[in-house]
Amino acid sequence: MIKRYILGLFLVFSCVEHKFSFTVSPDGSYRVDYKGHGDKNDLTDFDFPLPTGAKWTINSTLENTEAESFDYTAHRLFKRNEKFPNTFYQEDSIYFESLLKHPIKVKHYNWFFMETFSFDAEIGRRNVSNNYPLVGQFILDTEYPPNGWLKEALMYLLTETLNQADIEWNTRPIITAELQDWKKNDLMTVSDSTLLEEIYYYKNMGLDIIMQPASPHLYNEMDSIFKTLEDELTITLDLIDDNFSFQLILPGILKYTNADSSAGDTLFWYFDLQDYMNEEFVMQANSKINYPSRQKSGLFIGFITILLIWGLRVRRRRV
Repeated sequence: MIKRYILGLFLVFSCVEHKFSFTVSPDGSYRVDYKGHGDKNDLTDFDFPLPTGAKWTINSTLENTEAESFDYTAHRLFKRNEKFPNTFYQEDSIYFESLLKHPIKVKHYNWFFMETFSFDAEIGRRNVSNNYPLVGQFILDTEYPPNGWLKEALMYLLTETLNQADIEWNTRPIITAELQDWKKNDLMTVSDSTLLEEIYYYKNMGLDIIMQPASPHLYNEMDSIFKTLEDELTITLDLIDDNFSFQLILPGILKYTNADSSAGDTLFWYFDLQDYMNEEFVMQANSKINYPSRQKSGLFIGFITILLIWGLRVRRRRV
């Protein structure tokens, strides 16, 4: 278990398993079963909020004070084509932009001649390499973090806050120059271990540099921007040791899937942060039920309809 003070928050990296099972019925309704297993703090933090609410049937061992690892299970029945939540987070202390999103669509269409079922799921990307490349290296190997990864992350948060804030054109260059001077003369002279221990101090120092020269009416805006970016990074780092597995059962004959494996009529996907830290992780499958008798009846009805229309036209011409 690795413990780090990251951006003023105490993070504990510990293995947590998240398992989802989607079972789609022939009528298009679908049942979702979730099971989480692992460290209590990591299960209940905000990196991947647990399913909650009156519509979920929930059982957990989170109140067992003597356990070393904990379990949380939830299941719910969704109606045909009912929307699945993009996130299970229901509070307001974290901005939506910072959260890990998981849009999932389970669709059923009845075309009379056939029925189609589709499963389209996406785990939102975290844009790690674009925002802070050294953090990406840290995610790939937490035992040997690259030098300066936290400095790079902190500078990204401060610089991006400055970029997104509506600061006057004549003030922005002054703040940018002061921030770069602070980075060169102060931040870069600090060792990684010292920065980890004194992250509160350096974070607040950087915020003072970019906020003090700005107009006071921008303070709340800049605070909100920085918090959004900081929460985004913190959630990403909290997801380092979280593993996910999805399984799916669709009615009918499977026509396409990008599943990692299958067993009988069950499809499986397995992934972790490395799979979605830069690009969305996509899960797809679709199936079909054909009705040959309906197709024959449809062809017969169509043929008779064509004959009737043709007969009416011939009759009108003769009249």
